Formats: sequence, structure tokens, C-alpha cells
Amino acid sequence: MTSNGRLAVGLAVGLGVAVAAWLGADDAWAQTAGGSGAFQPVQTIAQQLLTFLTGTFATTAATIAVAVVGFFALTGRMPWGWAFSVVLGIALIFGAAQIVQTLAQAGGAG
Repeated sequence: MTSNGRLAVGLAVGLGVAVAAWLGADDAWAQTAGGSGAFQPVQTIAQQLLTFLTGTFATTAATIAVAVVGFFALTGRMPWGWAFSVVLGIALIFGAAQIVQTLAQAGGAG
């Protein structure tokens, strides 16, 4: 793929993410009446981001990534480093909460 092709794909993906973020935006990020402390809005945003990154969007993206790797493997045009990167990336994305919880408990924070 040429650099112009990569740029076009990158712009298309960026535009798609921007449109999805715009369509999924709520009217306000106001603190609810039962909030606990000054950092409640930050916790809410962080939780929504985590839900987005590990929910349906991530599952769909992971499925597409595995399908693309499978297609390239089927046609014999895939560097095997891609397959390793996809598997490692999926494991880190969906295992991130467990990894952080394990490290926090090992450090005495939990």
C-alpha cells in the first residue's frame, strides 16, 4: 500500500471515530445528585471510556482484526508478526482490568 493509500485509510478511520464520538456524545457531563466527592465527574468519564474501550466497540474491532489476519494468512500475504501483535493487543485490551487489579494487589494498594 502506498503512503497516499495509508493516509487515506488513516483519515477514513479518524473520521469514522470522530463521527461515532459525536453521535454518542451526551448533552451534559453534570455530576449526579448522589456523587461521592470532587472527582466523581472524572470517575464517571473514566468509567464510560473503559466501557467503550472494552465493550461492543472493542469486541467488533477485535473480530475485524482477527478476520483480517485470517484473510491475509489464507492468501499467504501476512507477516506473522501481525498475528502476534493482534493476539497480544486483544489480550491486553480485554485483560487490562485484571492486570491492573493484580498489580495493585501485589503492590498493597488493594
